[in-house]
Amino acid sequence: MGAGAYRLCGAGRVRGRLHVEVTLARRGPNWECAASPEHRVFFALQPDAEAAARIAGLAEDLRRRHGLKGRPTPAPRLHLSLNFVGTFRGPPTRAVMEKAATLADKVSAAPFRVTLNQVQSWKGDPHPLVLLGDEGVIGVELLHGALHRALAAGTMAPRRQPEFWPHVSLLRDKAEAPRQFVEPVSWMVREFVLLDSVQGEGRHEVLGRWPLLKQA
Repeated sequence: MGAGAYRLCGAGRVRGRLHVEVTLARRGPNWECAASPEHRVFFALQPDAEAAARIAGLAEDLRRRHGLKGRPTPAPRLHLSLNFVGTFRGPPTRAVMEKAATLADKVSAAPFRVTLNQVQSWKGDPHPLVLLGDEGVIGVELLHGALHRALAAGTMAPRRQPEFWPHVSLLRDKAEAPRQFVEPVSWMVREFVLLDSVQGEGRHEVLGRWPLLKQA
């Protein structure tokens, strides 16, 4: 290869076909990949555009009313985390992505509606301000359980299912906001996705999508 050659440092998978998630580095004396940030990979739900806009507006309103300084999560990055896959220095390997995708393929669920209707600050430094639900998250809990069983069967999760509190993170702040009910935000869940959250870069990459299909 010539002096301008590149080296492939990572790979990913989209449902039904492989694709390259590339971290490219100019060829150097030792063919080292460029220093990569931390990547957190997890399954999640993404609100539709209307729900995302409402959630973003709610975050801005709460920020003003409670004098919070934290920057709200941008609408395109809003998500509800489901099951964690792992943390990686640089993009996850092809083997990891293949295995996670194969296990997710085994999950079967019908579309459902999620409704979130309250907010509260959780412990942390800074405190996460989160949007939660009550009966409106039962479908989320069922999907999380199905994914956990699939991942545990493939040794990608512990046998014991962890505690799970479905939520959407709105912002982080040193100050706390009181727990309160809000106008419900709802959307139909028709798929779940695998996200790669690149730390320090403020971006999420969708690595795969799994549609929820109506049961016969």
